[in-house]
Amino acid sequence: MDEQLSLDYEKNLALYLDTGRETYLYQISGFGKELMKQGTGPESIVEMHLNAIKKINKDKKVYPKKAIDESFTFLMEGIMSYGTAYREYLNSMTDGYLAEIKDLNIRLSQRLTEMTVLHETVKMTGSSLDLDEVLSLIFKSAVETLKAEDGSLMLFNPEEKVLTIKKAHGLNEDVIRKTRIEIGEGIAGTVALSGKPMVICGKADNPLVKIKGRNKYEGVNSICAPLKTRKGTIGVINLNRKKDSEPFAEDDLNLLSTMAHEAASAIENASLYRNLHESYLSTIRALVSALGIKDPYTKGHSDAVAKHAVAIARRLGLSPKEIEGIEVAAVLHDIGKIGIREAILNKPGRLDEEELRKVKKHPELSLKILNGINFPWKVKPLIYAHHERYDGKGYPAGLKGEEIPLGARIIAVADLYDAMTSDRAYRKALSKEVVVEELKRVAGTQLDPEIVKVFMEVLASGEAGENRGN
Repeated sequence: MDEQLSLDYEKNLALYLDTGRETYLYQISGFGKELMKQGTGPESIVEMHLNAIKKINKDKKVYPKKAIDESFTFLMEGIMSYGTAYREYLNSMTDGYLAEIKDLNIRLSQRLTEMTVLHETVKMTGSSLDLDEVLSLIFKSAVETLKAEDGSLMLFNPEEKVLTIKKAHGLNEDVIRKTRIEIGEGIAGTVALSGKPMVICGKADNPLVKIKGRNKYEGVNSICAPLKTRKGTIGVINLNRKKDSEPFAEDDLNLLSTMAHEAASAIENASLYRNLHESYLSTIRALVSALGIKDPYTKGHSDAVAKHAVAIARRLGLSPKEIEGIEVAAVLHDIGKIGIREAILNKPGRLDEEELRKVKKHPELSLKILNGINFPWKVKPLIYAHHERYDGKGYPAGLKGEEIPLGARIIAVADLYDAMTSDRAYRKALSKEVVVEELKRVAGTQLDPEIVKVFMEVLASGEAGENRGN
């Protein structure tokens, strides 16, 4: 076959598939006729056409079936126009050829879908530093892409030296809670030990059935990939299908391994960020502890306010970064009291007008103390405004309603609740029931009524835990 003619044909076919113009279809027919004139057999022409399709598809672009079918039809017309002697031969070739093209398109389409899902998973996990969110995104994507009927994402617990389930699909709560897999035990433990992915079909003659704990997986198609970081294997992703379902293939294993690799990197980043955040909070708490020396009645107050504020923020559906900022602001909200005399802070009776004026200066003193610190969150406006009132009668700026930052409105509710349910120099702690009624009474005047409503839900659900005073 003329090599140049073959290249010209490939170029012409590509132009038709890309543009859909009929002009190129007629030229395809002409190619068929010309090749027959040169003595090229119809089988070789069909093979040339198939190879051209595959070369054009090297970038995994999936063309419409109609366009591919039409190109083949016109090629056949060109061949048949040269003579009818080959009709029977051509008909016998058509079905097999179209079946191969159809299978090629299906496989390319599947791979394109998988790569798209993988790209989206990497993009989503890379943009989040919240460990729980990262785990959820990764596992959900793996289950949906690989059509698993059940499975789990397990992380290694270094203290217990076992793998525990962090995310699950199709498993009951009892299994999730009680599962503890030792390294080397079962499929998950074996993959964690070897650091190599594995596909197992539930057949009695499978040599891998000898794995310790494998018997309970008889009749199940399993796939498992390790979550590996620079420090070693930190967990695994397990996915299962029933025996009568389509078995996992090598392509599935490669895809899951790639997802597991990206997942491990995202988990490592999220864990590093979490450790840094905890270290950051520990430093901040050390700063706040100096206040506890001056005012023993507020010892533990900042942490309690932070706990309640975070619970409210989560129920409101705020982002992880917003929640972190509120947590830090809550821990630091009274830091300005360091600048107020102990005699005023610990006075057992009612403050006089001058003493009250000095106490009301503590939000401004907080800003002065924190002035040189560049926080990764917008905490200073929250600290400054946590004593503003919803009706505009608060301090220091007299802000009203939604002029007050949301985080400050949240901290205000948490602050008042913990202050009233804890012992103070001038009074004993009030009961939870009394404080709840007081919060409801000042909702809409002192406090944001919507935040109070959400906090009532938090208290009812037990999300914030028990208060310190009761």
